[in-house]
Amino acid sequence: MLGGLLIYRKLLRDGMIQRVERFLSDLEHQSKSKILLQTEYYNIISRLLEYGFKNNVKSSLWKNYIFDLILEDENVFTLACERSRSIDIGIEMLAKRDLSILIKYINIDWDSLAIKLGIEPMKTVSIGKKDNLTVDEVYNMLLNYYHQNGSGILGKYKAFRWEDKLVGIEYPDEVRLSDIVGYEHQKKTLTDNTEKFLEGKKANNVLLFGDRGTGKSSSVKALLNEYAHRGLRLIELNKNQLVDYYKITSFVRNRNKYFIIFMDDLSFEEYETEYKYLKALIDGSVEKKPDNLLIYATSNRRHLVKETWSDREKTEEVHISDSVQEKISLADRFGIVLTYTSPSQEEYLKIVEALAEKHNLPVPKTELREKALQWQAWHNGRSGRTAKQFIDYLMGKL
Repeated sequence: MLGGLLIYRKLLRDGMIQRVERFLSDLEHQSKSKILLQTEYYNIISRLLEYGFKNNVKSSLWKNYIFDLILEDENVFTLACERSRSIDIGIEMLAKRDLSILIKYINIDWDSLAIKLGIEPMKTVSIGKKDNLTVDEVYNMLLNYYHQNGSGILGKYKAFRWEDKLVGIEYPDEVRLSDIVGYEHQKKTLTDNTEKFLEGKKANNVLLFGDRGTGKSSSVKALLNEYAHRGLRLIELNKNQLVDYYKITSFVRNRNKYFIIFMDDLSFEEYETEYKYLKALIDGSVEKKPDNLLIYATSNRRHLVKETWSDREKTEEVHISDSVQEKISLADRFGIVLTYTSPSQEEYLKIVEALAEKHNLPVPKTELREKALQWQAWHNGRSGRTAKQFIDYLMGKL
């Protein structure tokens, strides 16, 4: 049934689609025994039930399965929709032609097929329910979906990691900026820069530097939850993957979304040379960086590259200061550097109190503060992370 697809032809690669196509062909031509056809029918239903359980879909399994494939496909139509709601008339006609085929496919009456095979219809999965949507209605729905959410993997995920290709993160951290107590200046600077970026204005790469556990990483991850609806996407990258940077820029260039490459806990040992890649990538490469891409990095080191006294004592290098300057200049390539210092005792206690209030912990203020000070003395010192660990401990006891 799907052999005539043009725009959505990649759907033919799907294992379930291939299985159903063979089943329908065998049923039409009676090329297999009734018992084998019944077995294959049960196999297909079983796969649909697994799909429904995994995706928390409880009805119209067949329709939802096909629609998921349509929404996740990346083709000339979906990419055109992502960029603009004004679609070339030729692409529009071909897309509607494909959609007319797919709507018929969605409306396969599986209950009738079951009766034909002598199987009792499985009403509980509701896969035989007809869909009365017209081609124009489906077309307009998809146009708006692709334009708002993105095409292909961009439409399904908001956060990604790099594994030789973009891989979607199913459950990104749900932290919000309001969860990070204090550091108001840092958060405002970060959000102001990000909002300029999302408005298509000039914005800076950002380095968040400071003590461990102070909320640097959480501040960046929170941006996704604040601005994903405005087209922000986050790509997690580590320093060993910097050599693949241009593969990432090739993917994001000309996409109708805004991407932040997030490099967490970034630092380089003195023997590591990847920092030279990063320097060139930020502002020293021949290839222009896409306007819809920024780099946000966090680090416990102000200058990112470890510098030792031996660097200054090497006698075999004539211009020692040049070597030192090359290392410390990396951080200067970031237009904005935000410092996250460990909180004072009173700031630490305010973080604890705010978290206790958020979780409605029934602990008197005096007792809460006393126990919080004991906790930070016994554990990792004063930080937002320590405060959160203390609150988690209390919640576990109550």
